[in-house]
Amino acid sequence: MYFKLKKLSMDLGDTPIENIFINDYMPGADGNFVKVYLMGYKLARESGGLRKFDNNLIADLLGLIESDVLRAWDYWEKAGIVTKEYDGEDEDDFNIIFLNLKELYIQNIYSAPKIEERVDQNSILDDPKIADLLSKAEYYLRGQISVAKKQEIASWRDFYNMPVELIEEAFWYATEVKKIYKLPYIEGVIRNWSENNIRTMEDIQNSYLEYDEKYYRFLKVKERIGISNKAYNARDFELVNSWFDEHNMDYDLVMAASDKCINTNNPNLGYVNRILMNWKEKGITTVDDIEVLDKRKQKVVKTKFHNFKQLSDEYPEGYLEELAKKKREALFEDLKNDDV
Repeated sequence: MYFKLKKLSMDLGDTPIENIFINDYMPGADGNFVKVYLMGYKLARESGGLRKFDNNLIADLLGLIESDVLRAWDYWEKAGIVTKEYDGEDEDDFNIIFLNLKELYIQNIYSAPKIEERVDQNSILDDPKIADLLSKAEYYLRGQISVAKKQEIASWRDFYNMPVELIEEAFWYATEVKKIYKLPYIEGVIRNWSENNIRTMEDIQNSYLEYDEKYYRFLKVKERIGISNKAYNARDFELVNSWFDEHNMDYDLVMAASDKCINTNNPNLGYVNRILMNWKEKGITTVDDIEVLDKRKQKVVKTKFHNFKQLSDEYPEGYLEELAKKKREALFEDLKNDDV
């Protein structure tokens, strides 16, 4: 006789997580990092540490990329709740050892942060640039952001070595252009920029040129006519790209039309559109065609008026002037006689 548990065909088990992790580590961590920790912890408990796993498997299970998983382990290692055990010389080939948080607590290796020491909203807003960024982030996300999320956003500057101005650009691009209002997507944009060493607005424009040509063209036209700071408008975006996609206009031609808008009192895309449509009606398709048109305007064309033979042509030079002088003298003489 023996006793045996039937093996379940579905995963209906439990994975106990210490409250220390939930209360003190999870709130300040990136959401993806938390998912990696929990999945790794679950797999470690199920296998008893005997089964071999890799970061690709965890990435597939969580819908992440491997670099996200590696960054998560770096984060938790720095937090002091996991250690890496390397199998060889490959820095990405390692085992993860989950430390017992209760034991850490007892041994005073871990000490729970006191409530008054936890970062509050006021400390986040100490940096004027961060405060301004968080205010704009709430505007772009169309709602208030929790303190924990504000901490997360504020950490992007140092974690990704990304200037605040570019983080704001990521919010603007994600929400106003792509119409996506989720922080993970926005962080993904910033992470991609960081991995591609994008650190300036010029780098971003070059990136747009490669990955989002429509938006790049829109930016360049706005910049050309001096309205870079104007809020994004879907109608303007569609208008600019219609010049290229529907009317097949040359990029240099559009830039030339934009240049004619610079000295106007109210530079706007509608003015540029009228110029381009006028050129299209006249068959102008290149910058060279514009130069030909300008030369035609400068050239004086003779009309019948220019060929008309005037009466003065029949008299010698100075004759009419002398005649007018004699008439004036005669008039003055008559006036004198009247006075007498």
